Amino acid sequence: MAYNRFLALERRLAKSLQTKNQYVQFMEEYENLGHMTRVDIDSISKPRYFIPHHCIVRPESRTTKLRVVFDASAKSSTGMSLNDLMYTGPTVQSELFTILLRFRLPRFVFTTDVEKMYRQMLIQPDERKFQLIIWREDSSLPIKHYQLNTITHGTRSAPYLAPKCLQKIAKENALQYPLGAQFLQDNFYVDDGIGGSDSLTTTMEIQQQLIHTLKQRGLNLRKWCANHSQLLQNVSMEEQEVDIDFDNDINQSIKTLGLTWMPKMDRFCVKVRLGSCSLATKRSVSADLARLFDPLGILAPIVVMAKMFIQDLWQLKLTWDEALPADLNERWTTFRNDLQKLDNMQVSRHVFEGYIPAKIQIHVFSDASEKAYGAAIYIRSELDEGRVQVRLLCAKSRVAPLKLQTIPRLELCTSVLGTQLTTRVKSDLKLDDVATYFWTDSQIVLA
Repeated sequence: MAYNRFLALERRLAKSLQTKNQYVQFMEEYENLGHMTRVDIDSISKPRYFIPHHCIVRPESRTTKLRVVFDASAKSSTGMSLNDLMYTGPTVQSELFTILLRFRLPRFVFTTDVEKMYRQMLIQPDERKFQLIIWREDSSLPIKHYQLNTITHGTRSAPYLAPKCLQKIAKENALQYPLGAQFLQDNFYVDDGIGGSDSLTTTMEIQQQLIHTLKQRGLNLRKWCANHSQLLQNVSMEEQEVDIDFDNDINQSIKTLGLTWMPKMDRFCVKVRLGSCSLATKRSVSADLARLFDPLGILAPIVVMAKMFIQDLWQLKLTWDEALPADLNERWTTFRNDLQKLDNMQVSRHVFEGYIPAKIQIHVFSDASEKAYGAAIYIRSELDEGRVQVRLLCAKSRVAPLKLQTIPRLELCTSVLGTQLTTRVKSDLKLDDVATYFWTDSQIVLA
């Protein structure tokens, strides 16, 4: 299986010299760094496993244009894959929603990334025979066999093992580098770290402690970005995510955990990039809606309309490539055109707009209709000179069940959704003592 897939890969690479050169360069680096080692296959005892591999090309990336992907879910001749026989492991890092939520509170923030994180963690030598690959630089050369020595992205346990190593490093450095260790513990999602504090001095200290904590274990931080120039003054241009000129380039943006962030303006920016669509089908609709990445619910009023459309579409039981009926096609075309108006919409990253509040309150609004229900959480902050500022923190929406429900029951559902979301937010942001108000127009809920 692995051999046949490798031959197919060679035929694909033969069609593009540039892609082939990048692939060869990637594998040469893999070997030169000691992340894989050539082996004599006859000396490798059974059981063993060969992982097929292919590439993903990302021309827009500043660091890695081509990435080799290892498919440990490919079935071997036994009918089982490596991933079929591996444990997944528990979740050890905070969820994406939690980390992005925390990112909205500090005044000064930075983002960074652990270079080649998975490949910095060695696995036990006697287990490397389950990470064998087939490779050669050119089809004119004989087939070579290699074993991968480090955690391999594509194996089921990798999303647990690599972050667990970061957690272990944080625990062991909690006394020597308390700020850096705490950041490593709470503000990393896989290999991406985002966060900061209200003090520029403290944020710079977090940054330096984080660098020292990881550097002593051979881990390098790169792709640095920040909303203040002093946080980048000791970072080389090669280690920065983008070339940000804090004097001129206001609209420069980066992707951080799926969101587009404009560090100079310190705002999130909505990017709508829909491809051309000559025929609306269930497949094309699903592909377009998958581009609406909105983990914090900033676009909840729009996303819930998309959810309602999907619900109606699924009831028709169409095939994936069957054209939509005329009425749904018209409805989708109108919605799709309106989506373009969201492009470049901006929302402040810092929920307090650059100020340090003297006092804050949480206000939760919930409401329901026959089709959908939702809840939104706002932060009310009291600033200097008695000024008051109210900003949306997050929201969540759901479509009503297909089985007809009464409005009072849906109002109760949305109030439950609001309280659950509030409990989650207050726990994630450690705001347990903050005054909280729930708002509803339903007398049933109030009673």
